[in-house]
Amino acid sequence: MKVEKEIEKAGFFQYYPVVPAVVVVKAGDELDALACAWYTALSFNPPLFAVAVAPKRYSYKLLRKGGEFTANFLTFDHVGIIATVGRTSGKKINKFSTYKIKTIPSTVIKTPVLRDAYAAYECKIVKQYKTGDHVLFVGEVKAVHYRGKSFDKKSKMPDLKSVTPALYLGADNYIAIKSFGQIRMGKEDITGKRTGRKEKGQKSE
Repeated sequence: MKVEKEIEKAGFFQYYPVVPAVVVVKAGDELDALACAWYTALSFNPPLFAVAVAPKRYSYKLLRKGGEFTANFLTFDHVGIIATVGRTSGKKINKFSTYKIKTIPSTVIKTPVLRDAYAAYECKIVKQYKTGDHVLFVGEVKAVHYRGKSFDKKSKMPDLKSVTPALYLGADNYIAIKSFGQIRMGKEDITGKRTGRKEKGQKSE
């Protein structure tokens, strides 16, 4: 395995692909959105979800001022929305009116949810941490929006036969996975009480 100590030379994309989130922010009458690949869940109880945003982003000041956001997840069919909000600035245009991005009202907070999202979180910001050249905004999830047909009713996992999430590879590249292998490897499988089994209807690569 090659080792590179000059991180910029090596690139910082090895942890991709990820499903990018479109983070929608609102402060007063100002509404903006940005594409975010740097996010993480932090806690079940309370449910915490965090996004990392650079202070140079126009959305940053709205996050600070509004104190809330929605995190929206889109299918590959709507990758244009992700790319558009990621590569344009709210300082110059209203992304929603310019690109006809549709929203629906949230149920708890004032910031809307994207109409085309297959899942979304309504979040109230409870903590902020400076992490190098980004700030981590920790939001407490107040409501979850999701399309029932996109998720397994029992496990609540995404049903990839019904939904195709957009995946970000870095450097403005996106992919969709149409064929995939899926296997369950729980505690029983690891300890040898049963062998890893394929999910019904799935095939291995």
